[in-house]
Amino acid sequence: MRRSVPATIISFIVGIIQLILVLRFIFQMFNANEGAAFAQLIYGLSEPLLLPFKAIFPNIELANGFVVELSTIIAIIVYGVVGMLLKRLFTVRKDPVHRETVIREEPTSHEKRIIEEKRR
Repeated sequence: MRRSVPATIISFIVGIIQLILVLRFIFQMFNANEGAAFAQLIYGLSEPLLLPFKAIFPNIELANGFVVELSTIIAIIVYGVVGMLLKRLFTVRKDPVHRETVIREEPTSHEKRIIEEKRR
């Protein structure tokens, strides 16, 4: 099975989406400085990706300001599954080769004697 160009592109895009979401999850969890340029970039890129999942699950706030954003975890999983299904759609499959399988068993010693007797 060989991946086609569209399957490779889908894989690349889904990988980038998941990377952005994982970074957002880490930044949220460890309460990263939202004023930092890189954090702003990640939050800006990830916000539209999370819109379908925002209201499904609440955030879990832990001690010391740690926040577990369940919607981000769900989004990572859903985008991964959708990407996998899309890649399967575009995967090139060769036509199956139909081969006849022949199984040969070695006769037992008793069967060999019977065969020898029949030959005589």
